[in-house]
Amino acid sequence: MAAKLTLPDDYDGSTPLIELANAKRLKGAGGLIHLPSSVGTVARFEGEPSANGARDWVCFISDWLPGQTIEEIVRRTPNVVTASLIARVAIELLTAVRFFEARGLKHDDLHLGNLMLVSPDPDLVAIDPERRDPHLTVIDIGSTKDIDRSTRKDDDDWSSVARCLATLYNVLHQNRREASRYPEFMRHFRAFIEQISDEDPSRFFPDPGDYISRLREAAATITLQPRRGNQFEPFSAISAEHLASDELLLKLFVESLPWIELVSKGDPCLLFGPRGCGKSMVFRYLSVRTHVSARNAPAAALRKTGFFGVYIGCASDLGNDLQWLTRKQGRTAERAQEITTYFNLVLARELFRSLATCAQAPAVANELGLSDTVKISIAEHVIQQCGSALSMLRIKGMDLFQSCVDALDQARLNLSRDLIASRPPTSPALPATFIRDLSRHILSVAPNFDHCRITFLLDDYTQSRLHADIQKILNTIVWQRDSSFTFMVSSEPYGFDTTHFDGAQIDANREFTPIDAGSLTLGNDKRAQRRIFITNLLNKRLQTAKYEGTAEVLIGESTFKEDTDLALAIRGEKHQSRSGKKTHYHGLHVLSDAWSGDVATILHIMREMFARAKVDAKTVRPITAEMQHDSITKISSGMRARVRDLHPFGDQMHRIMAAFGDTAARILVEGKLQDVEGNACPQRRYRMEMSLSPGSTLDAELLKEANGEHLVALRKELVRRGVFIEHPESRGKESPGHRTVRWELRTSVLPSFGTSLIRKDYIDVKRIEDFVELLMKPDVYMEKVWLRYGGDSALFEHTQGVLL
Repeated sequence: MAAKLTLPDDYDGSTPLIELANAKRLKGAGGLIHLPSSVGTVARFEGEPSANGARDWVCFISDWLPGQTIEEIVRRTPNVVTASLIARVAIELLTAVRFFEARGLKHDDLHLGNLMLVSPDPDLVAIDPERRDPHLTVIDIGSTKDIDRSTRKDDDDWSSVARCLATLYNVLHQNRREASRYPEFMRHFRAFIEQISDEDPSRFFPDPGDYISRLREAAATITLQPRRGNQFEPFSAISAEHLASDELLLKLFVESLPWIELVSKGDPCLLFGPRGCGKSMVFRYLSVRTHVSARNAPAAALRKTGFFGVYIGCASDLGNDLQWLTRKQGRTAERAQEITTYFNLVLARELFRSLATCAQAPAVANELGLSDTVKISIAEHVIQQCGSALSMLRIKGMDLFQSCVDALDQARLNLSRDLIASRPPTSPALPATFIRDLSRHILSVAPNFDHCRITFLLDDYTQSRLHADIQKILNTIVWQRDSSFTFMVSSEPYGFDTTHFDGAQIDANREFTPIDAGSLTLGNDKRAQRRIFITNLLNKRLQTAKYEGTAEVLIGESTFKEDTDLALAIRGEKHQSRSGKKTHYHGLHVLSDAWSGDVATILHIMREMFARAKVDAKTVRPITAEMQHDSITKISSGMRARVRDLHPFGDQMHRIMAAFGDTAARILVEGKLQDVEGNACPQRRYRMEMSLSPGSTLDAELLKEANGEHLVALRKELVRRGVFIEHPESRGKESPGHRTVRWELRTSVLPSFGTSLIRKDYIDVKRIEDFVELLMKPDVYMEKVWLRYGGDSALFEHTQGVLL
């Protein structure tokens, strides 16, 4: 029991029995308000100074409450104060204040020292683990008064509540990591505090239930992403990383990418392609959190993808925190265990964030079988596995999964600090099997996940984000074989190291399916599909931005619907020496032909067009062909120029690209014509092919040459940076054992050279020595190419007359 002793002088003109009477009026609040059970007097303590006529002390008896006050938590352990905790404390506190008012009373002494988190009875927890969380109780009702009784205190209950919540808001605001993760909650919570501290809060809360409903709306933003009302500009979000709203991503997403069906199966795969080709957008789309963005989300939202997609962006979640470890030789090997633990914490955090989102949508939670018992079992599993690494404070009514999210991220932050300080980790190490065991446990307690397999979408897993040494450590986790979970990975070409930390090689044919987004986008047979994609891409953005114009109206059809016609027009104009503005590159046919899979480039082109033509939401007139041509060539030339600044090999790659593109343009315009089904057509040699003898590889042949390692590194960088698109090797013409290497100049840069856009022919690289010369002396080699494919003047003059 607890005894509260008070001075008898406090009750002059009153009686302590009033407090018991008020306690009776407050019955019904359960554990929300702590009530005294009896009152009496006790003699003054021996040796205590007393005056003549001193009276006995007043003593209130109540149940003993084990726990700690919010004031003690804020003072001693502010790091455990999370957005979820504050939201729940606020809801309980507002409920108590409204209950006091409903009984015609006011507490009259509300502060954080009178808000207590009461620990549950351990025997009850042993019987029922669902009762393990403490609950908030308002204590010390000794100052309780009738609601209409005036006092000399500066604060009433409402201003006291505002002070309590403001203190909690400031504590959270000082924790920049936590505050920055939940900006919407911080904004809503601050607005709520300002409204209840207003002189007339009833104008914001006309109904008594509005207080709690407003707090619940603020709390929902912690887990469910809020809808954003800001005006969207059609080309303001060039990349998926710029789209903070999943709802907006859904509106903008176009499902007609040539390779999306291969990725949507949910099988282990490595999606690779040039930067900007839509890998991140697709992975974001496949995430379950993108489709479950509100409490009323239907169970059918899970069937949008067919698996439980968990998105992890390496650039934001891993690269900045781990890449620095590779700056010192051997440091990644020394901290391999901590790197493994860090990756596990990130994976678990994003998994629980996805689970928390689904748990907030009743229909989705029911479909997955996420009952309260299942949620507790899953949370208990990760708490037991992480041990002291998780510092978690929960109270009754808090979202269990969201609490795990906050605790896992705090553990990640603590480990990051240990890594930076080069000190031993303060938390237990997590094994490479941690995610496997967690996924298996989820499947065991929620069997419906068997039809909705946990699939981690590891985006931008490329060496520019994560060094090869780090990838070798993480590959042990990523490419585990287990039926309870899997990984889908996106990377730049040659950005993924296929080696385990122990030196074992990953077999691409057994561990995952390679999907080449670059080569699957190109090709004459993909033209119609590309045009549909580009048209839908533009129209969805225009519609979302509430523009009246459409792609068909603003861009229109191309004059040259076939690339052969475009090539003839370019060649013909050169020979007729026409002056004036060029208009070759315009219309949806040409725009889609210029697309080599890099969505960002198309959006840059469109932004340039709209700026030149001063297109706004009301514009329904076509953008002139001249403006379209200038916009396309400007962006194409900019892409070409940026290659020079790339590291490493920027200048060398720029010279190779320039020599190849200039020669291709020269062959198109000045080279001899070819007979194609009775028609004289210009040569469109934007691809090169080279045959390899049976059993050999391009890299193996390059390594035999002088400075071979440099040649291999340069070759890979040309493909990784998207200067050339590398197609899968094909069967050689010489024999079934021969293989043909095929490289194609990136279509997006072709307008900068003044060529057409669809390759028909190819440059035949005869020997490995020729390929080396292309890399090291591109001008010399491409002059030989011109001599091979160019024509003599007499033949040229004759065919020119036929064509023109």
